[in-house]
Amino acid sequence: MDPVVAPGQRHQYLTTSQYQLDERQLLLRGGARDGLRWHATVAVGQRVFCGEGEWAVDGLYVVTAEEVDDADGVHRNVAVPAFA
Repeated sequence: MDPVVAPGQRHQYLTTSQYQLDERQLLLRGGARDGLRWHATVAVGQRVFCGEGEWAVDGLYVVTAEEVDDADGVHRNVAVPAFA
């Protein structure tokens, strides 16, 4: 049984945000930028480019729900490389 769908709405993307974007302090773990700190407006589970200059795959990280306090006492989310 096929549900009733309004014309023109089948197979379209939802416009509602599924993520809560917040300003986050990130601690990068792994990859080329291991140990660096970064700041971004991003949600847990989203990818973020952490780098200066041209975009490169090694600068793409995924923000995790893991939270740590760094040596300076700043609360940070851990971000891991998007591609291993």
